[in-house]
Amino acid sequence: MPSLKSDYPRYLAAKRSVDDRAINERVLRRLASELRERSRDRDRSRLHVLNLGAGIGGAAARLIERDVFPAGVGVTCTLVDVREANAAAARERLPEWARAAGYDVTDLADGSGGSAGDPGDPEFRVEAESRTIDVEVRVADAFQVVEEGEWDLLVGQAFLDLFDLDEALPDLLSALEPGGLCYFPITFDGGTVFEPATDVLAPADLERAFHDHIDRSGGDSRAGRHLLTGLSREDASVLAAGSSDWVVHAHGEHEAEGSGNDGDARDIDGADDGGTADGTDASDGGYPADEELFLRFIVDTVADALADDAESELTTKTLAEWRERRHEQLDIGELVYIAHQLDVLGCVGETSPELD
Repeated sequence: MPSLKSDYPRYLAAKRSVDDRAINERVLRRLASELRERSRDRDRSRLHVLNLGAGIGGAAARLIERDVFPAGVGVTCTLVDVREANAAAARERLPEWARAAGYDVTDLADGSGGSAGDPGDPEFRVEAESRTIDVEVRVADAFQVVEEGEWDLLVGQAFLDLFDLDEALPDLLSALEPGGLCYFPITFDGGTVFEPATDVLAPADLERAFHDHIDRSGGDSRAGRHLLTGLSREDASVLAAGSSDWVVHAHGEHEAEGSGNDGDARDIDGADDGGTADGTDASDGGYPADEELFLRFIVDTVADALADDAESELTTKTLAEWRERRHEQLDIGELVYIAHQLDVLGCVGETSPELD
């Protein structure tokens, strides 16, 4: 069984449909509206977007396919991830996804597998009707890149819970010019639910132990709500916020729920919407798309994290039994997983209208 340590890109591909279904559409549309207004009011011909913790490019693909970037404005999108494997997968998968979705893709690299030049030079261009997006993919520490200049939009999907927000947020927001936007979708906010309950480990005990582990490891298990209050402390305002919970379950025989994509475009992982990576339709009663694999990653990640945590009160034997029971539930399509998360859109250095 692959793990996050051995195959992080595979996990990111498996969760694409989960993210697409969870994303808060109201917050996303507000982002699109704000970008249009700023481009028009400031007579901008180009927007500079920094995508931190970009993974294999799932967030960037969503912004393109859902027409979030304003028409007639060039976009330079820099994808940053600290993992070489993720960056390599983004360089391969994102252009493939764009071509499969019917967009024109131009390779701007120098042919040696690297960028066309120094950091800041795009590697490929995606043309989506009246939108042109130049994409650069970099392997780098996020907090080093934010110091390189000012950006119009900062995107960090499933990112902020990895850090102490009081320390991280001021540094991140410093990357934005006055009036710049920050968009943090799928921000974890303190809910980890596995159902049905088992007699091995009480759900509340597992949730508490896992959240304590996140906090002890330098992260923030309630990053979503802390972001809502933290923005105001940093001379920023909240333009829109809403829930983006992961809710994953097997479907009944006649309940085939696809991802949040429209049309016939293929997901960035190469699987058709509504089916598994090998083409299996979700209408057979199993989990949709590649979400069974996603759940196996989640179960193993939680169990491994707590087993390796010397301060966790849960025993190795208990965690092994919990893991085994959850995999058995997955085998028969019984496991349900819910994670509470928030999407938050903020603005730096400008007074916000009333929270959307």
